[in-house]
Amino acid sequence: MSLGLEKRIGRRIPIDCPVQILLADGREFLGLVHDLSVEGIRFDCPIALLPAQAAEVRLLPPAASMIPPLHAVIEVIRCDATDTPYRFMIAAALRVTK
Repeated sequence: MSLGLEKRIGRRIPIDCPVQILLADGREFLGLVHDLSVEGIRFDCPIALLPAQAAEVRLLPPAASMIPPLHAVIEVIRCDATDTPYRFMIAAALRVTK
């Protein structure tokens, strides 16, 4: 029986923000961030990423925003297929921010 207790240190903040995903081989993809915390990120991506795979992400705030894009290195924790073709839900740990 679950008591509904959160095991994460940082609270997840739900957001809908475009994200640019940059892979080590030079490929780039666009996705959508669904939530963010001080330690991790969850976003959808058009390709499957492997657990432990490293990538870079750039959150892209609205054009009129005064907030600069967040640029971070991530390590994939898991990748789950969604009901939408060519969309995968990625959970990743934030490793380094620039």
